[in-house]
Amino acid sequence: MTKILGLLVLVLSVQALANVPAHEGRNEAEYSPQYAVVLNGYDPVSYFAEGGGSPVKGDTALTFTYGTKMYYFSSEANLNTFKSNPLKYEPSYGSWCAYGMALGVKLTIDPAFYTIHGSRLHLFINKSVKKAFDKDVVGHENNADRFWFNFSGEEARK
Repeated sequence: MTKILGLLVLVLSVQALANVPAHEGRNEAEYSPQYAVVLNGYDPVSYFAEGGGSPVKGDTALTFTYGTKMYYFSSEANLNTFKSNPLKYEPSYGSWCAYGMALGVKLTIDPAFYTIHGSRLHLFINKSVKKAFDKDVVGHENNADRFWFNFSGEEARK
């Protein structure tokens, strides 16, 4: 009975993972190691309109590991939304500060300071840095995209 139960869990796990898009092209070795759980446990989908539009702490019972990075979610719906398109909801630049990337430096972030531009979640170290970035979002994104590619070899997601 134990072997059958174990086999059933394995089969269901493989089926669940088969529905998650591959994470090819991500250079996680260069992602910020700041938090054990990405965004310090905030639900990445909650930042976007479809997830509520403002950051909410995730529930430790609703976790998902994408590649080697763990995320928490505030609802089953947000978890499923993330699983359907993880690259859309992952923070830009490996969870480093977007303005820091635009300046060519790696700065840690505070998940409370963010900007959504298009389908990109940019995070910042503090409010004044966010304000500086927001004065020229497109220009700063272009600079940050170049630095991120040179630094990580990973194309910035748009």
